[in-house]
This record gives sequence, structure tokens and C-alpha cells, in this order.
Amino acid sequence: MECLPFYEKEKRLDRSFPFIVWDSEKPGFWFPFHWHPQVEIVYILKGSFDAVVNGKLEEGDQGDIFVVDSGLIHSYSNPSSAACARIFQFGLEIFSENLADMYEPETSPLFRRKSIVSSRDAIHGRLETLLEGIFEEYQRRQAGRRLAIISKLYELSLIFLRELPAEKDAGSMKRNNNHERLERIFTFLENNFDDPDLSLEMAAEKNCLNKFYFSRYLKEQTGRSFFEHLSRIRLHQAERRLAETDLPVIDIAYMCGFNSLATFNRIFKTYTGTTPSAYRAGKELRSSNRRLP
Repeated sequence: MECLPFYEKEKRLDRSFPFIVWDSEKPGFWFPFHWHPQVEIVYILKGSFDAVVNGKLEEGDQGDIFVVDSGLIHSYSNPSSAACARIFQFGLEIFSENLADMYEPETSPLFRRKSIVSSRDAIHGRLETLLEGIFEEYQRRQAGRRLAIISKLYELSLIFLRELPAEKDAGSMKRNNNHERLERIFTFLENNFDDPDLSLEMAAEKNCLNKFYFSRYLKEQTGRSFFEHLSRIRLHQAERRLAETDLPVIDIAYMCGFNSLATFNRIFKTYTGTTPSAYRAGKELRSSNRRLP
């Protein structure tokens, strides 16, 4: 089966202990739309960024906690370069016993009941303490580390189970069954983002959909319009080329589907708060500083 661009396969978790945590500080903090079978919890260490989880756009600030259930399509983006987050991923198989309590029939699954926990929420302090404890156990690698992490994950799950209401979730479950169609759409956009003539009409036609339905469907599933989604794909590709190559900015602009340097500069600054040239200069400076003894 073809490796789909929005199905994340980069981090393979140990089958005997399907858990991982790492700190991510990416310039622009852009993670395009993707999904994976693991539950993901993102704790914002500094800065702020937006997240789209199952078609719903949320704004997160320092200290906020994003919760993404298994299989949900999501993305992260930040207009500045100052964001840093701690990312926890774990497979549900880490819980050894039956998951009936977590996934009751016809009610919202445990990790879909709240996509963002802010400092204003009553459960925030306890979740924050548990996540800090999990991270410390993971880093120390002492005897009993796995047992300690699993114990804290159980405690975290119990907070969600007992203190967040289990609402009817037929709509959410229905949206989660749309992966096949979204695979086709995302694959098409990833394969054709460099075409400056790519339009809503063309994308809809290639996916055998009415352009009005296509536009509404994409908005419902991702929280963003066709133009916003295409722009972010192009900018993500441009950001990578600016950081990893010495190609002239104007060449990168055309390679990523922008029809002029002025358009590229304007859209890049709108989404990131800086120009492509300034972004590249900042990246080179950070790399140079890391090489200093």
C-alpha cells in the first residue's frame, strides 16, 4: 500500500511498551494534517499555536494541553517561531485490561471528550503534574520506569473518565470514517501543490466532487478552507527548502507553487510573521550557535 502523506509512520513505538515522549521546537511549528493510531497529548512549554483536531480549530497558549485520540486527523501551526511543545504518544494497547470503560458504546470515547485543556479547567493542574511526572520517569530510566509511566497514564485516564461527561458522539465517529476520501484529497494536494494553476475547481474535479460540496467538506474535516490548506502545504514545503538548501528564494517560491515572489513574500509573512529571507537568516544563525563549543 502506498505510504500516504498524512499517515504518520515516522516514530515506531516498541510493541512491548508503546510509549514515547519528546520535545519539539520547529521553526514555525508546522505539522501538516496527519493521523496515527496512537493517542497524542501535546503540552505547550512556551509560545502558542493553533491545532485542528477532527475538524475543530483550537487556539493554545503556554501551559495548555491538547488531547488527540487514536485515528483523528489533526494539524498544528504557529505564526511565530517561538513555540515549543512536549509531545506524548502511546498506543491504547499499553492498557492491559479490557477498554470497555474507555470506549462505551454510542458515547464519546475517553480521549475525544475534550481536545484542549486550558489552565482555567479544573483538571488542568492534575494533568500537568501527571505529565511532568511521566516525563521525569521517561528521562531517568530507573528500575520500574514502565510501571510508573503506565500507572500515571491510568490515573490520567481516570480523570478523563470520571470528570468529563460522556456525550453522544455519532457525528465524531462518522467523521472518523472519512479517511479513505481524505487520503485521496490530501494525496492529490501533496502531489500537485507545486502547480501555480491549482484551483478549487481543479481539485474538486480530480476528486470527482462538486466544487461547493468539496469546499464545504474540506472545511468540515480540517477546519480550514481549500486555499488555507493549500497555502500551508506550500509554506511547509518552502520552510523546509529555506532551512535545508541554498536555493534562491525566488526559485523556492516557484518550486512551491507561488506565481510570483511578491505573493510568496506576502503569504509567508502573513502566516509566519517574518519574510522568507529573514526566516532563512534566523535558521542559519541558530544552526551556527549550536555548532559553537
